[in-house]
Order: sequence, then C-alpha cells, then structure tokens
Amino acid sequence: MKKILTKNELKELSNQIAEIEKKTAAEIRVVVRHRRHWSERKLNVRQVAEREFRALRMSRTKAGTGILVFILVGERKFELLADHGIIKVIPEDFWENLAGKLSEHFSKSNFHHGLKTSLAEVGEILESKVPPSASNPHELPNDVIEE
Repeated sequence: MKKILTKNELKELSNQIAEIEKKTAAEIRVVVRHRRHWSERKLNVRQVAEREFRALRMSRTKAGTGILVFILVGERKFELLADHGIIKVIPEDFWENLAGKLSEHFSKSNFHHGLKTSLAEVGEILESKVPPSASNPHELPNDVIEE
C-alpha cells in the first residue's frame, strides 16, 4: 500500500492541528484509510466514519467539539464529521463548501495541500465561533492516522 502522506507531511499536519487547538476549543482528528475493514463492508462511508469517530472517543469531548476528517483512499471518498458543539455554531454551508474544495484537491491527488488549506480554513472559523475555554483542555491526540 502506497502512503499518500510522507512522514514529514503527517508531522506538519499534526503540528497544524495542535496550533489550531491552542486557539480554539475544538479537537480535530484526521484519519486516512486505504481500505475499509472487513466488518465495514456493508456500511456506507458515512457510517464507517461515524464508527471511527466513536472509536477515537471524539464524541466524549467535554463541550462536544470533535471534528473528524475521514478519508477512504481506495474508494476515493471522504467524510467531514462534527460533534454537536460544532454543528450548532458552524453553518452547514461552510462544511459543504469545504467538502467541495477538498474534492477538487483530492481529485488531483493533492492530499497534503488539500488537507493543509482545509485545516487552515477550519482553524479560522473555529477561532471566531469556538473560542477556547479558560482551561482549554487537550482531550485528544493531534496525530494524523494513515493506515
């Protein structure tokens, strides 16, 4: 299986997530999967992403501020999932617009650049809509998972 992100790109994206999370109450994860697990064969991509969201314990953040970018490379599909604390303050059209931009980048195999620019956009809106709390706990790891 050929990785779509180099070790340096994974680290760069993880660092970018850490910087966004310092300025917001959000907890962001990126998961790149090359193929679905056997037990997921009858699920649609959204259902697979929702399972991943739960497996990563993203729904257990204190303020419901988890965001998952889930990419299923082998099927050329992805999902953007946000928990209730994000959904109530960031409009649906923002996510639809972002998905369109990601699709364009991914269709050209510009995975790193697409993720980097999309995370920057997410960071900008989160700073104004989901500011950090006084304690701003770091609840989830920042690493980008590619499997």
